[in-house]
Amino acid sequence: MAPLHRVYFLGNVLQDPEAWSAPNGTAVARCGLAVPTRLRQGETWHEDVCCIEVLAFGRQADTVKATLRQGCTVLIEGRVQWWRVAQDQPSRTTKAVIAERIQCLSRPQEAPRPAAGGRGARRGARQVGGPAAALPV
Repeated sequence: MAPLHRVYFLGNVLQDPEAWSAPNGTAVARCGLAVPTRLRQGETWHEDVCCIEVLAFGRQADTVKATLRQGCTVLIEGRVQWWRVAQDQPSRTTKAVIAERIQCLSRPQEAPRPAAGGRGARRGARQVGGPAAALPV
C-alpha cells in the first residue's frame, strides 16, 4: 500500500541551502520555502505567504546544496515531520517537510552582467578579435 501521508508545496527558496553531515555520516540540507497563499475574510481575499522549513537527506541533500539557490521556484513532495526540541520542555515542538522529491522549476533572475565587449557593447553583441587584435603591429 502506498504511503498516505503526502504533502506538495510550490514556492520560492528563501535562502541558499545549508548543508552538514549528521553524526552517522548522512548528508543533510536545510532551506526555507516561501509558499504564496490566498486567504478569504468575508468577501475580500488577502495575499499571504506561508514559510516552511525543508530538510533533505543523503544524495538528495548533496543535490539540493549544489543546485538550489535563493529565489528558485521549486515543487517539493514529501511528508511533514514533528518532533520535540528539548526533552525538558514537552510543549516545545518543531516541524519540517522531509523532502522526498524536489523539482526545480525556474532559476532566480541574475543581476545583469556587462557584455563581453566592454561598457559600450550592446546586449547580444559579440566582440570580434581578441586582445591581440587591438595591439599595434
